[in-house]
Amino acid sequence: MAARSKKIRHDQETRLKIQASQIINRLTNHVLGNIELSSTQVTAALGLLRKAIPDLAAVQHSGQIEVKRASEMTDDELSTIASGRGESASTSPIDPSQLN
Repeated sequence: MAARSKKIRHDQETRLKIQASQIINRLTNHVLGNIELSSTQVTAALGLLRKAIPDLAAVQHSGQIEVKRASEMTDDELSTIASGRGESASTSPIDPSQLN
């Protein structure tokens, strides 16, 4: 088989995901009894996993949502919302890489 003419290069985020999945696989195999890990190895793996995968329990909502009924709005506010120029409308295009 011929060698690849173009080498596959992964960005830093992809490399972290691959490393995290390898750590998860090792820990899963240990829990299932397929491999034996020492307590030091398990502790190190859990520490590395905490660095690679964000802890979702630490996310906290700090904003406030304001709800205003249409009957309480002025005609100017309603026309601004209807035209798509309201506060919730984005003035710049959405970057697809920021969605995840």
